Amino acid sequence: VTNVIKEFLETDERKVEKLIAEYPVSIPTAEAAKFLGINNASMRAVIDSGSLGLSWRKEGALNKGFFIPTASFIRWYLRYGDQS
Repeated sequence: VTNVIKEFLETDERKVEKLIAEYPVSIPTAEAAKFLGINNASMRAVIDSGSLGLSWRKEGALNKGFFIPTASFIRWYLRYGDQS
């Protein structure tokens, strides 16, 4: 493994560690979007697709609520347990 790859992976690991330290239970949608380098609407679309997190709309409400559990996000991001 080259030094460039090692440095990239170490930087990525530090970003993940920082995210866990700042948001140990759940990650705000805007922070998850920022972490991934996408906009908030795209992050909400990822959640709505069922790939990650939870979304809901209360009866009579115009807006949705979104919840991203930190553990689920980190496992999803790192593909924990992915055998491919």
